[in-house]
Amino acid sequence: MTAVSLAFLVVCVFGAFAYGSATLMTLRQTSPVWGAPPSRGTTRTRLGGVSLTMFVVCTVWFALNAAAEFRPLAFGGLRYVASSWLDLAVFGLAFVFPPLIMHVVYGEDVVDRESGPECAPLPSGRWRWPIWIMYVASPVAGIFLIGAAHGYWPPPQPFDRFIGLAFGVLFSLTSVYSTIIMLRRRAGAPRGRHLRLGNAMLSLFFLLTMVMLTVAVLDDRTLLVEIFQRISRSAPILFLAVAVYFENRFDFYDLVIKRGVMLVAMIGTLGLVFTAAQGFIESMPAGPVRPWLAAIVLVPVAMVLPWLSRALSSSLDRLWFGREFTAVDAVKHLLGAMQPATSEETLLAEAERRLAEIFSAPITIHLDEAAPPDGKAAEVEASTPSGGRVRLAVRGGPNARRLLSEDLLMLRSLASVFGFMLETIRLQHKRQEQELVAQELRLQTSRSELKALRAQINPHFLFNALNAIASLIHTDPGRADEAVEQLAEVFRYTLRRSDNEWAPLDQELPFARAYLDVEQARFGQRLTCVIDSDHLSPAPHVPSMLLQTLIENAVKHGVSQTRGPGRIEVAVRTSASEITLEVRDNGPGPVDARARPPNGEGFGLRSVRERLAGHFGDRAALSLHRDEATGMTVARITMPRARVAAVAGH
Repeated sequence: MTAVSLAFLVVCVFGAFAYGSATLMTLRQTSPVWGAPPSRGTTRTRLGGVSLTMFVVCTVWFALNAAAEFRPLAFGGLRYVASSWLDLAVFGLAFVFPPLIMHVVYGEDVVDRESGPECAPLPSGRWRWPIWIMYVASPVAGIFLIGAAHGYWPPPQPFDRFIGLAFGVLFSLTSVYSTIIMLRRRAGAPRGRHLRLGNAMLSLFFLLTMVMLTVAVLDDRTLLVEIFQRISRSAPILFLAVAVYFENRFDFYDLVIKRGVMLVAMIGTLGLVFTAAQGFIESMPAGPVRPWLAAIVLVPVAMVLPWLSRALSSSLDRLWFGREFTAVDAVKHLLGAMQPATSEETLLAEAERRLAEIFSAPITIHLDEAAPPDGKAAEVEASTPSGGRVRLAVRGGPNARRLLSEDLLMLRSLASVFGFMLETIRLQHKRQEQELVAQELRLQTSRSELKALRAQINPHFLFNALNAIASLIHTDPGRADEAVEQLAEVFRYTLRRSDNEWAPLDQELPFARAYLDVEQARFGQRLTCVIDSDHLSPAPHVPSMLLQTLIENAVKHGVSQTRGPGRIEVAVRTSASEITLEVRDNGPGPVDARARPPNGEGFGLRSVRERLAGHFGDRAALSLHRDEATGMTVARITMPRARVAAVAGH
């Protein structure tokens, strides 16, 4: 008997935790709480007021049953005490379920029919009447039985059988009504799924009827009766679990299942540990030291629980939710297809193909203001660094997998990755166009060359950064989050300064720091960076992204070319009339004349030299040389200090 009570207690704790979590998650995504069902344009399914009420009632139901079951196990005494407020609350709350279940099933059917124009709506008057009748009949039956139990009027005899029959009739009528409603759903939605749901509901109806009749017929408190009574008390979670399994009406039930299973696993693990160590704990000296010694005994369990959580999560993903890719694998799989793309069309086609493989569902990508097609099952949206919109629409199908909350979260992350890649392709094309313009006009196209320079941020920089972030997600999630923020800052600054030729030094230095942080995420412990500046407020203005070009050159031709530890030092020195920007790296040094490009130097340094000449003439200089004493390659810019008024008018 104790084993039955313990098993039912675990079921109640699981039910209270699962429905409590579902209630909180529903409150976060339902707006308004007591509002109309979601419209056809909604990208995520939201629960209405009746379903939310069902979640709250189920939470309270399992919490009360857990407390009622815990009380005799922990404190002894009789299990059935008529005056106990817990038993009275559990008994009274049971009569709330029949009308609520009917209302929830009716509401779900209305949502299905409103979302499918080919489905004729139910005759609302005829099918609503049984709900309102049950809203009256069930509470009246509960009040009558509670009053009879307390002697306010003569109880029917035999009283226990009458209670069992009352519950049997109420839940049987509820099951019949719900099954009829679900079987009436016509060709608008996948009929096979609804038929399976109807068959499952019929099976539960038959099982519950048999349980209720058995409890009503048997008078003795036998083990079989105790088991059947607890099964009947678990009936709400059985009905809702079947509906969730076939319908998945809310997107976050994967989180509820995972957390609930982890809770049960944790209770089982701790129970086994305490059972095995019970004698050892009791042999410990009494007093304040015992709890601390017991806590030390639990240290191995605390070390195992994170591994157990990951193992259970991974197993549920594969076996229950059909997920074949982890977050890291999904990012790598998507990047592997998009990296060779050279145009938006090929990028779009490869991304859609890989996303369909990752999520086992057809997914279409819509850029900017393009409207996704009707019939989508879900939709997520992300922004590109330039502020454009990327929308990923999941299309339903007979073999498509339903995407839940963790799937949608991963899809949204992959949409951001696609947005970065798309922006890179666009920046590449933009750079090529601007280079053609720069060949015709030099001084008058200074702003266009600056945009081309911004597009010069090598696509491999983004590919390498994203690959580094994908690796860090598994080994160092905190560092991965920081790297993502720094990468976003790099692109935000690049786009924010796209129309400004000049920038304050106190904005250029944080941008350089963010760029180096992203490179440090790529190179890890192998790269050391130092930035030192002596400027005072107000910060002097310098040509935008001039310093970043020198740093990028140091990374590309310096640090990345050496196998040992790399070091980059940035020094900024200012005076009343002059500014010096210096970038040092311990790479192999400048290439010789035979290895130089045809024009003598790459686009980055050539652009820096031409911009300096355009702004300052021969008063500014760029030099690149090797300091053999320190073993460092030094790139140094010396320029006059520009007046703020002159900069503003430029």
